[in-house]
Amino acid sequence: MQVIFRQTFPLGRFHANPWRMFPFEDPYGEWPPSPWRMLRAILARSYQYERESTLSFQPHRASFVRAFSTSVFRWWLPPFSWRGTGLRHYQPAVFEFDPRQATKKVDGQTRKIPGKKKYAPTLVYDNFWVVDHCGDQSSSGIVWWILEGERWSEDEFYLLDASLERMTYFGRAEAITEIRRVEKLPNNIDANCVLEQSPSLGTVPVLVPITSATLEQAQARTDDPSVRKSSVPPGAHWLYATRPSKPPVKLRRNKPIRKPPVDLVQFAIGTKINPKVKSTVVLTQRFRGRVIRRFLGCNWQRANFAMREAARLLAGKESDGSPLRDQRHSHARFGILFDDQTGKATRLLVWRDLPFTNEEQCAILDAAEQELPFSFAKFGKNDSWTVRLVPLDSQVPPPAGFEKETYRFWDTVTPYVPPRYAYDRKGKVKAGESPEAQLRLELDRQGYDTSGLSIEVKEEATEWVRVHRPRRNRDEPSNADRIGHQVTLEFNNPVRGPISLGHSSHFGLGLFRGWKD
Repeated sequence: MQVIFRQTFPLGRFHANPWRMFPFEDPYGEWPPSPWRMLRAILARSYQYERESTLSFQPHRASFVRAFSTSVFRWWLPPFSWRGTGLRHYQPAVFEFDPRQATKKVDGQTRKIPGKKKYAPTLVYDNFWVVDHCGDQSSSGIVWWILEGERWSEDEFYLLDASLERMTYFGRAEAITEIRRVEKLPNNIDANCVLEQSPSLGTVPVLVPITSATLEQAQARTDDPSVRKSSVPPGAHWLYATRPSKPPVKLRRNKPIRKPPVDLVQFAIGTKINPKVKSTVVLTQRFRGRVIRRFLGCNWQRANFAMREAARLLAGKESDGSPLRDQRHSHARFGILFDDQTGKATRLLVWRDLPFTNEEQCAILDAAEQELPFSFAKFGKNDSWTVRLVPLDSQVPPPAGFEKETYRFWDTVTPYVPPRYAYDRKGKVKAGESPEAQLRLELDRQGYDTSGLSIEVKEEATEWVRVHRPRRNRDEPSNADRIGHQVTLEFNNPVRGPISLGHSSHFGLGLFRGWKD
């Protein structure tokens, strides 16, 4: 005779460990659910029904144990189920003094006193099995028990149905369950897990009652000496099951969305520790390096010639590592915007004269997925000197100087550092190398009309900033800190930005913002 149980776990988890398996070292997890556990759970619920109905099931329990124990067990297990990673949490254990003995000075004498009494915590490891809820809707998340036996009768079925109706959890109390007996299996269901007498490669142990199990053995307490001192509870033995293999997963690959060409990518900056202006180049050069690695899929040194050629306008250097031979400096630039009132960094900008390709935009966005460190020292995993970059939508207006407007007046957002040293060792300005002269020369080279140009360098507002040093020059004896100046430009005719000038202007220094009179 075939007896069928339909069992579900509404919370999607079955919490249990095999018999005498230490949770921290359990190599298997209990799956399929143990028939021995099911037998004991049904007997426990039969006592609940007995209390509710005042009927006595004692004559039927022994015959039920015989019918259940002499049955052959098979299962249909949800194919996409898997073992969870386990939950670790502390629970109260022993109520005792903590500390057990302390000392206190009373009238100059040291006396022993007990500590405060409280529950001592113990670490609990909760193993569970995640039950499939994503498969075929007709069988999603359902465990089908298929029993074949000859000793089943109406009395056993009556006890069985009444007990299953009252079963609310199975395994640990977290494993909420719904279970009932049904007449037949659905048409698309057949057993996919059976038991074997001996272990083999890939099988897992399952605790099953022996055919001669008695009622006393099935309902024995776990602290009973005959149970506590045995590796297998009396009345049970180990059989071995092969779990069904998971069906191949077919990934649905969506067609990638092509991003429209843009020449400016903006990120909002979130941080616990506000980066200072001096950290501008540290932030931008680390972000630029990450962008290049995302674009190439490896470090610059490992990329081949063709890959480096494709990254020229993103990296700003030729395939041999030398500076890009482009007088217009049309490669990508990186900069930081700071708030005038609070001095906090608000945005990170990446811009270029030519629009970024779809692949370049993807590399820039991918580089912003992880936090960006800006400390000068070596940083670690728990470094709090980091910023979070949040991509801004294209609908967010660009800052002044990056839109299509023209301005006559331009102020520095970050200090301007002359490309060449403007002062000699005595602190005097070198002939023809003043900050004003170098500014005017740079503007001429970039094609700006400098006739009638007024340049105001605020000498009282100078500060030391960190500049970018290419890898090829880092072995040379030179200081990475240089003096930066706050500058105001007034053109005779309005000009269009963005304007970035001076040393490390591709890394955020010498960035100007336009404003109207």
